[in-house]
Amino acid sequence: MPITFFKSHNALFLFPLAVLLFGLLAAAQSLEQSAEQREEQLREQFESDAALRFLVRDALAARLQTHLKGFVAALAAPSTEDLGETIARAGNIIRSNYGSDTASQIVHFFVAIVSPDQRAVISYSYPRPELVGREISDHPMLRDLDFSARSGRIQQIDFLASRENDLSFTSESPLVIRRHVFQHSAGDLTVLGIVKLNLVETEQYIDSQLRDLGSVAPLEVTHYDPRSDRCLLRYAAGSGVGVCPDGRPNDVLQYRSERNGFSSVVTATAAYPQQFENKYARTSYLPFVLTIVATLIAWLVTILVRARLISAEEEIKSYQGSLYGKEALTDTIHTVVADNLAQLEVLARRVKDAPDIAETERRYLNIALSEIIQLRLSVDAKIMADRNDRGREPNDVTTEMFSIDEVAKTIEAELKRLTADEGIETRVLLDESLRGQVRGSAYWTESALLAFINASLTFADESFIELFLWTEHSPSGERELLARIRDVGIPWSLEDHNLDHPSITALKAILDGLGATISSSAASEAGSQEHVIRFSCG
Repeated sequence: MPITFFKSHNALFLFPLAVLLFGLLAAAQSLEQSAEQREEQLREQFESDAALRFLVRDALAARLQTHLKGFVAALAAPSTEDLGETIARAGNIIRSNYGSDTASQIVHFFVAIVSPDQRAVISYSYPRPELVGREISDHPMLRDLDFSARSGRIQQIDFLASRENDLSFTSESPLVIRRHVFQHSAGDLTVLGIVKLNLVETEQYIDSQLRDLGSVAPLEVTHYDPRSDRCLLRYAAGSGVGVCPDGRPNDVLQYRSERNGFSSVVTATAAYPQQFENKYARTSYLPFVLTIVATLIAWLVTILVRARLISAEEEIKSYQGSLYGKEALTDTIHTVVADNLAQLEVLARRVKDAPDIAETERRYLNIALSEIIQLRLSVDAKIMADRNDRGREPNDVTTEMFSIDEVAKTIEAELKRLTADEGIETRVLLDESLRGQVRGSAYWTESALLAFINASLTFADESFIELFLWTEHSPSGERELLARIRDVGIPWSLEDHNLDHPSITALKAILDGLGATISSSAASEAGSQEHVIRFSCG
């Protein structure tokens, strides 16, 4: 990964840009998930509305069956009455039970007596008693009726009502006629029970019941004859009758029912999804709002950090005349810059290592981290070069004891991060001797190792790099850190004065300032080279 040196604070604005990009990607993903959830909610709401409509219909059918069973039971009960009186008594039961039902005007009952010569005469009619005594032998209601069918078997037909073919005409709508044949035990007479159901009025009744419960969902109901699959009625809830389709619907939203002698399909009208959207407001804009808020916060933090850096530089310049010398000024600048870069690096790593960050944002943050590290090396190299020019002793910065194990882990992680996207095979070897402490500066040792791997990556040919860290005892008995890199690529060495590159310059300045030595030689493997740094304790 090529690395450049930043000379301004504008690199800090990579942070809010990364937050914005990550937020937009997260918002887009959230929008996609929200759309899927909306589709699932729409499907569930549709199934609930369709099931409720069928529930009202089935409840009506259950009540009608109960009334009819009461009539049949009264008709079949042993009695000394003649057949006419028995039918009248059974009819009174229907009138008393069914008359108070809210659906009493949409379902009509007829009872007819069939004589041995196949003449059928109405002996009971509800709610149209004036039809009693009318002969219906040739009426369409008795079309294709099998008088020899077993008692109680339902024979169903349908036709379009008109004043000529409907005894109790109410509207020109599809009718379903259900005929029940009963053989009376008192003689050779046959009793017919006829139930007339107006499909349009039934759907309008269901609309009224749903309206009482709340509202009528804009659904479309299509009834089919279960035997011939012929469309009987297409009805739009709350609107009216429509034209029957050529075949079965293939809508995504559909709900089927095969009960009560019908094959029924409920589908959603064009207004149904719009009504759903109006009823359940979308909240998909929330991730974008959060993204904008997070970006503004990140932008504010960046401006504050940048202002702090600028303020620190201006403060140092304003007090430059009161400092005792250039060295004190340089140390102050380096401390302020190093602290701020460390804070920015920690912040960028936390964002990068967040579990839900996308791979694209992770790569952008990797670039930002590399720029931060290079800015640190650039500053460190200039500080060390200035110290070296003034003849400062190397041991001036090597007076403390620190844990080399923590520095080693940091360097290992940084090397793997830099090579993760470059296809370079990396091997890091950490000796057990690193668990102790050595004398020196943890900060400057880390900078030297960062400059070391930076120089190696600059000249590597994207194939292999090996880093080995261990400690040895010096002649004075002090533990000293050693670092070795084996790489494959363009040969390089600090002794090669013809090789002019910022990474070599930075490494040489830092090593000279620490009093560390480096040696380079060809390794045993073909085309590879080996570089070893020894950090001397004095």
